Amino acid sequence: MNPARAPARAATATWLAGLALSFAVPVAWGHDAAAQRAQLEQKIRLVATLIADPPTAQRIAASADTGAQAHLDEGRVHHALAQDLLSRGDLPGAQQAVDEALRHIGMARRRVPDVPARLAAARQRHEQQLASLERLVEAWRERLGAQPQGDDAQDLTVTMGLVAEARDLARSGLLDDANARLARAERHVLDGMNRLLHAATLDYTPRFAGPADEFRYELARHGDLAELVPLALNDLRPGATARALIERYAETSRSLRAQAIVHFQGGDPQQALVHLRNASSHLERALAAAGVVAPQPTGDSP
Repeated sequence: MNPARAPARAATATWLAGLALSFAVPVAWGHDAAAQRAQLEQKIRLVATLIADPPTAQRIAASADTGAQAHLDEGRVHHALAQDLLSRGDLPGAQQAVDEALRHIGMARRRVPDVPARLAAARQRHEQQLASLERLVEAWRERLGAQPQGDDAQDLTVTMGLVAEARDLARSGLLDDANARLARAERHVLDGMNRLLHAATLDYTPRFAGPADEFRYELARHGDLAELVPLALNDLRPGATARALIERYAETSRSLRAQAIVHFQGGDPQQALVHLRNASSHLERALAAAGVVAPQPTGDSP
């Protein structure tokens, strides 16, 4: 198997499994026969795709697990029965047969998992999660200063310890354990950034030499907020509605930030600040939708 395709294959298998489960709801036959038949035909095609998947079939055939091989054979038999019953108009019988085919195929796949694909997907998740965490920790440490105190110092120490453990575990091939350590580290960073941003509103009043200096400060602040959004999405896992709202806020923020830079480069730092503060405000709304308490922007309201 091509290692580069392994994460995609693992994702496809997950999608297929979810799709199969979505078909498991009992059907009330007779209310809308045409729609029910179309749904059943789609389900039978899904089973055919699962049966014909060459890597899966080869993996099961090459394994010493006779139970997995028997389940795959049973899946083929019930799939053929479902097609025959569908052709004869027996929709309830076809539904029952295809459900049985799905059950056997699922059991066969679970008994002989695609270990290389799972490892490749876990490796990819680890590398992405580690890179994201390292960027956020760097931004956090810059805001904390050389000698963090109290809870900040404790969270930073715990975070760095967890990252070190995650690296060691990943080198040993224990990627699931490594990713679990990174998830715990992200929680500490998220707590620290949230506390830091909130404390900045209460205790810190910046002073600037001029509009250009203030613009650079607000640009750095905007960058810190932007780093926090994907972490909040990954760690707090908001629902689909909240995610859609967060993406709209983030997209608006990106557009406003771009306008701010155009004004700043055009020699109008005051208007650039208005756009940039508005961009940061949209990021704060995105964070609030994700469940993070973020500070209000400093300076005059736009």
